[in-house]
Amino acid sequence: MAFGGGGGRRHPWQKLIDELFLSSPINALPVSVPAVSLYPFGAAEGDTECVQRTVDFNSPLLRPEIGFPLGKALRDTLYFTDNGQIIFPPTDSHMPSSPHPPSQGFSSHEALPMVAAFWDDADFSRGVGTTWYQEYPTLGSIQYPIIRDVEAKIQKYLQVPYSAKWTLKVTWEKAPAFPSQLDDTNTYQAVLSTDGSRSFALLLYQDGGMRWDYARLAARDALIGFSSGDGYAQNSELTKEPPAVRYRPDQQRSSGMDVRGLWLFRLDRHSRVNYRLQCLTWLQAQPPPSTWSMELPPCPCSQPQAELDPRYRRSRSADRMGAGVRCVYRGTGLLEGWLERFWNGELEAFEWCCRQVGKPHFCTRYSEKRPRAGCEEYVPPTPANAFGDPHVTTLDGLTYTFNALGDFVLLLASDAHTSFVLQGRMARTGTAQATNFMAFVAQYTSSTTTTVEWTLGSRNEIHVLLNYETIQFSYSQDMGAEVYYSPSVLLVNTSSITAVFNGTISISVSASSGMLSAVCSLLEQYRNGTRGLLGVWNDNPADDFQMPNGTNIPVNSSEEDVFCYGMTCKSELGNQPVRTFNPIFLSQLRQENESQYQLAASQCGGCRECIYDMLSTGDVALGLATQSLVEDFQKRKAALSKWGVGNVEETEQVTRQYRATGPGVRFVPHVSPELNDGMLTWEPRGTAPLSITLQAVSPHLPPALLQLSFTLCSCRSIQQCDYNSTTTIASSSLQVAKCDDGYWGPFCQHEPDPCAQGCFPGVGCDPHTGCGPCPPGLTGDGRHCAGESLGCGTACRSRSCPEGFCSNGGHCHLHPPSCTPTCECPPSVYRPALCGGRRGLPAPGQCRWVLCPTWGLSVPELQHYFSCTLSGYEGYQLDYVGTVGLICISPCKKGYCQHSGRCQHLPEGPTCSCVPFSIFSPGGARCEQLAVSLTAFISIMVGALALLCLLFSIARNGVCAGAVWLFLLNPCPTAPCSVTAPHMGG
Repeated sequence: MAFGGGGGRRHPWQKLIDELFLSSPINALPVSVPAVSLYPFGAAEGDTECVQRTVDFNSPLLRPEIGFPLGKALRDTLYFTDNGQIIFPPTDSHMPSSPHPPSQGFSSHEALPMVAAFWDDADFSRGVGTTWYQEYPTLGSIQYPIIRDVEAKIQKYLQVPYSAKWTLKVTWEKAPAFPSQLDDTNTYQAVLSTDGSRSFALLLYQDGGMRWDYARLAARDALIGFSSGDGYAQNSELTKEPPAVRYRPDQQRSSGMDVRGLWLFRLDRHSRVNYRLQCLTWLQAQPPPSTWSMELPPCPCSQPQAELDPRYRRSRSADRMGAGVRCVYRGTGLLEGWLERFWNGELEAFEWCCRQVGKPHFCTRYSEKRPRAGCEEYVPPTPANAFGDPHVTTLDGLTYTFNALGDFVLLLASDAHTSFVLQGRMARTGTAQATNFMAFVAQYTSSTTTTVEWTLGSRNEIHVLLNYETIQFSYSQDMGAEVYYSPSVLLVNTSSITAVFNGTISISVSASSGMLSAVCSLLEQYRNGTRGLLGVWNDNPADDFQMPNGTNIPVNSSEEDVFCYGMTCKSELGNQPVRTFNPIFLSQLRQENESQYQLAASQCGGCRECIYDMLSTGDVALGLATQSLVEDFQKRKAALSKWGVGNVEETEQVTRQYRATGPGVRFVPHVSPELNDGMLTWEPRGTAPLSITLQAVSPHLPPALLQLSFTLCSCRSIQQCDYNSTTTIASSSLQVAKCDDGYWGPFCQHEPDPCAQGCFPGVGCDPHTGCGPCPPGLTGDGRHCAGESLGCGTACRSRSCPEGFCSNGGHCHLHPPSCTPTCECPPSVYRPALCGGRRGLPAPGQCRWVLCPTWGLSVPELQHYFSCTLSGYEGYQLDYVGTVGLICISPCKKGYCQHSGRCQHLPEGPTCSCVPFSIFSPGGARCEQLAVSLTAFISIMVGALALLCLLFSIARNGVCAGAVWLFLLNPCPTAPCSVTAPHMGG
């Protein structure tokens, strides 16, 4: 292909040019290189349209939940502009949209992070063009074809494994340049994708769809690339190219690509741990709590309640067997509680969502999957007991004495899915006319049946059988006790041996003074579903003495009648009651010895059970042991029945009056005495974290704790406070401001800046008045400038391009305001082409060009950009041949060797072989030096002497007889072998 004016035949050296320049950053594309296809877009693809018929507009803020890694930071929000930018604002209130890119591209010093898909001044105001966008969250199992293709492209071109978790597709369809043109528009896409750790941008340009008439633009600085805002930037290879190339990215192939119109950038500086992604992935995998937490109870309101409630136990870890509720106490009051589904991963997930992310709404999302558990709906289990020389306290609180021999049913309980039986075996207490419990057996039936037996040993030890087999307890470091785990029962061995059946019923058996005592606790599900010596549980003691036929005896019946009632609860299995045994009753003991009764009453503090056991057995220690059991049981009931003070979760900005109700309740002044009246006043002096817990205590109720959460608004005015958007500082929240009136910043602390949107290149900006006037010859507001009347297309309508101004099929434009002729070369010619202006000359060695003759260029100018270095041969020179153009020829073809020297072009360059002629012998590198031959010199001297001799002889004798002279003049050596040097166009 010829360089310069006319056409002409394709010179053989053109192949060499192709080979030399195909490795340039911008590749000269053969027709066979395919173009990239845009991803499907539009309403039919589920995209959202975003357009405003104004000169500039921005999209709504997009908030990828996992964040978007850009440079060194994880960005929260982003938006795109009509001008081909995708911007990551530092705050939601600051959304600039500068229409003009820097002329030299990104420098990495930019403060505003962005991706430039095709950054230049666009104008949608005249009803032409639109934009589309769609987010593709792929945390779960949903897969989109577009995402699979994005992943494939990243893996193919960057050679990295990749699985997208969030992707954004933005399409600028038929975007017009400013001022809006109805015909020449651009269509292109930007696809941002991240796996939470790495991020990428795919920029795609529709083949033949990048049609802006750059010759008519007032500024021609279109930019493709990105800047992270923290020192990391990259520009496309087109940035330094002339407009003919820069404005046609659809016809260019980026380095490493096998298609035209595709650019691919990695946007993050380094991989990072993304706690948002880990939290969201965990949340995605969790089922709704309603599927597993239906039967989980709330937290007890106090630590003593929790310790007495058999459903709970002290633990440093969760139940590895499944779901549960975890309650945390400070002192004796409940601080907080939450539901747990599995132990593995629970603490990690809490750490990710509530501590590492630093955004309270993630912790809120965590709480949706692991709901908080308070004590507002806590209902303690109801206890009943059987102890001493047997005494029974029913579930409704009625206490009576029943002495008999044999096995009796203490409790029959059932609900819709389970049933429970508790039996006790009574044996005679020494020789006394009284008995005591020496064994208990409990049987729990749900999907399986579990049986536990407690038997008194000879030394007050308790032997336990589980399903009729001996068990071996093992010490639990976590619980601080010996335990035995079984699928349906947990056995805990402390001062008593407790069996907890499926978390609903517990039996705690202890041994003292040669007798067993049992405390039974039931949950609400068994209310109105019990029978036996422990009574009918319905909160009405009057019917606790219910006979098998459904009739009742009065609760004030005689001891004899109560004994008869008790005998109706005999067990159908095991040892049958001994009907011949007649116990002695307390009334009899008092009648027999009133003074002894009064002494026992004094020693027992009036406790009837203690008096009876002391008098019936004659054992003072046994009676006092019974008194201790009674007191412990009453304390247990009192602790369980103390309901917590209601917690209030209202939070206000400055002052709040807290009230706690209950007998004798008061506030504990942990911080200052002023808090003792419940009035809390906070005067923040800065954004330092603050954490306060209020505690209300009462001698009659368990303490109630209220953990206060503070959200500080540091905005200019209260109207700007947006409590739906907060960030976390330690355990406190810092509110993010929603700015107005042009103020911006995290707390609206920055005043309006008229220069934030940028001005036209070369236009100054005043911080108070904004952009200055447009440059001479252009009109506009200083931010947008164009040639006069350019919007109507009439500026150069009366003039036309010179005939034949552009060669090779180039199209001529008149560039306003001066109407300078400018060429636009067709793709088949420019590959890429430079069509006008010395300002657009490429850098040396960058790529090859076809030059349309806007004006002449000298050979020295062209030689600055082209070289004739042929592999293996040096010294070829660029020369202009009129009908051919510029070619590389050997200096041998241009008279390199002087004085008829023979020229050979060897690998190291041209070499001359000098050839003597006449009496001269040439010398020097180019045979430029002449010298007389020595042979010729001697011959001349001899000839001269001979002539003198002849003349002298003639003068003397007239002749020189017999003298013969033979001269060999200018002997010619054999010529060396000729070597044909390679040459081009010679």
